[in-house]
Amino acid sequence: MTRRCALFLLLLACAPAPGAERTIAPPTAAQAEEYKLDPAFFKKALVVQDILIATSDRISDFALLESAYLFDRVMDGIDPTVASRIRDEKVLCILVGHDELTSDIPQFATDRTGEELDFYNWRQRGFLRTVDGRKVFLFAEEDVLEYEGGMQDESILIHEFGHVIHGAGFDEDQQELLTRAYARAKARGIWNDGRAAQRFRRVESEEPVSLLDALAQSFPEQPREFLAKCLDGGDILVNGEARDSKAKVTRDDKVLIVFGGPKGCYAGKNRSEYWAEGVQCWYDTNRTMDHDHNHIHTREGLRNYDPGLAKLCEEVLRDGGWRFVSPRQRAGTGHLAGYDPAKAPAKVDPPHIKEASNDYYDKYWSAYWKRLREKHGVDSP
Repeated sequence: MTRRCALFLLLLACAPAPGAERTIAPPTAAQAEEYKLDPAFFKKALVVQDILIATSDRISDFALLESAYLFDRVMDGIDPTVASRIRDEKVLCILVGHDELTSDIPQFATDRTGEELDFYNWRQRGFLRTVDGRKVFLFAEEDVLEYEGGMQDESILIHEFGHVIHGAGFDEDQQELLTRAYARAKARGIWNDGRAAQRFRRVESEEPVSLLDALAQSFPEQPREFLAKCLDGGDILVNGEARDSKAKVTRDDKVLIVFGGPKGCYAGKNRSEYWAEGVQCWYDTNRTMDHDHNHIHTREGLRNYDPGLAKLCEEVLRDGGWRFVSPRQRAGTGHLAGYDPAKAPAKVDPPHIKEASNDYYDKYWSAYWKRLREKHGVDSP
């Protein structure tokens, strides 16, 4: 992409959307009744494209305005018939605060306890569900404004709104086209070229500690000698560089266990995620080369890699010029005037939520250790 083209896209992304002047107010009595909103919890609301965004009073106004801006941009660009179906559904969008838990939201309160509750609150911060017959879309403040500790490498809102487009906007023919495109992709074996690598995040010390000791403590089923071979063999990176078995790290270091070989991408999980990942690529906002993603993250890349999905995206989303640009790059302009990312809060998970995350990924990656055992000639348990 040329510098001139990049500047054009940034200016296009920063241009105000139609109806950009918006007022945030408490939900009206009619809205509370129609959408079954608990007035003790929901204190802010905003309507855009007949989509109601509702939050507690703990969420930044900038997060509501940014959400409305993105909904407007996408809805104004997609096929009008699809957009009309979405409006007719009267979707409810709930924004959960960076210091709130999903279980705090009345619609998603749960009787889960202990580790099960911790996992629920960690894992469920972006999804589309049907609640009392209405499509309800939940997403997180820290991801919308890209706080430290939130998602800063892709737009989770665009991904989740892709599910809204699919779930509320598709007709039967479009559903069938998606099914066929997904089947062709699976038959071709694409979306199976992600990076098989686990981020290791269990070191909490501010002072340097032995990485080998930390690994041995966290993975007791793996022999210490084998873990040392992995370190000495360059399979475990620290801040992107190979280190040996004498390496010391702190909680600020980024440790990556590289298992090698192919890894299925999130787009290959099912037809719903296939579509939502395609939507992200269509708007140039997907992560690249990690455990869930390959190198495809733009519209042109999608066209070359998966023409079937790109064709459906063009039919539904159309081929307009708008692309997603991080709100951190647009801060101080338009509806983000007065927003300073440097002064924004950070999303910090409490220890028990972090533990749920680490436990999940240890289990998720457990079968991949076999690849390193085979590489180093170590028998599997």
